[in-house]
Amino acid sequence: MHNVQGKTFNRDFEIQEFIAKGTFAKVSKCVERDTGCIFAVKAFHAGDDVYDKERIDSEIEIWRTLRHHNIVHLHNSFYECSTVWVVLEFVDGKTLFDDLVSGTDFSEEESRMIMQQIIEALDYLHRRRIVHRDIKADNIILQKANGQTTVKLTDFGLARRLPRDSDVITCDVEGAPLYLAPETILADPVGTAVDIWACGVVLFLLLVGHPPFWQSDDKKLMSMIVGGRYHMAAQYWNQVSDDAIDLVKRMLVIHPEKRVTALKALNHPWITDFVESERDNIVQIKENTRKAR
Repeated sequence: MHNVQGKTFNRDFEIQEFIAKGTFAKVSKCVERDTGCIFAVKAFHAGDDVYDKERIDSEIEIWRTLRHHNIVHLHNSFYECSTVWVVLEFVDGKTLFDDLVSGTDFSEEESRMIMQQIIEALDYLHRRRIVHRDIKADNIILQKANGQTTVKLTDFGLARRLPRDSDVITCDVEGAPLYLAPETILADPVGTAVDIWACGVVLFLLLVGHPPFWQSDDKKLMSMIVGGRYHMAAQYWNQVSDDAIDLVKRMLVIHPEKRVTALKALNHPWITDFVESERDNIVQIKENTRKAR
């Protein structure tokens, strides 16, 4: 919902502490004065170079329609003279990126549980003809409680709603280079398959601790991605189950129409029938992550 007459962000909420700075906005922790409930708030300031009213409107319009336990919930939005405040569910947890960089180790079973929740969120979005377009470790929050990890997908700044008459849409080339699908780089029309490609990159990272495509030079990186040139070195992948490897390969397919869909991925044997094996690669991941840092 948008701000009700007489209500303003600063009247209803108090900012407590800064959390993070994103591409287009900074995120802080805040408390609702009437209830004492904790939320997160994204603040978009009109004076910033990256301020884009149309993009903000689109993000809010898409986000307010979403209700899924693996997607951060939008609570309210306030349009004030020079600032747009987007109040969100507060998730007490680190991003997957933070966990990977800090050297957190994920067993194959943990990787499967995380990936299943990401794909469930994407299946929900894709059924509603919404493309996230910015799936990356930074936008995946891991909420850990009572030995369980709940995935929360966030940041809909690049999300697009597909038109009724087409399964693709023309967009600018945007997003983190490491996760871009070949069709995005080629500036072809894109659809829900770009999210699955990015999922493949995330799954690769989870399983062996380094990304499938890596070059310090962005042009060389883009060339590798467009060519689908990744390598599964035996020293890293011989500890990973065949089913997990198969799902990675089905996600990292150059041609989007041949890429696995979210629904098919949810029904893949690695997701539905996985049994923890003795080949679990947690020790190897630790070594790979150390090398990647």
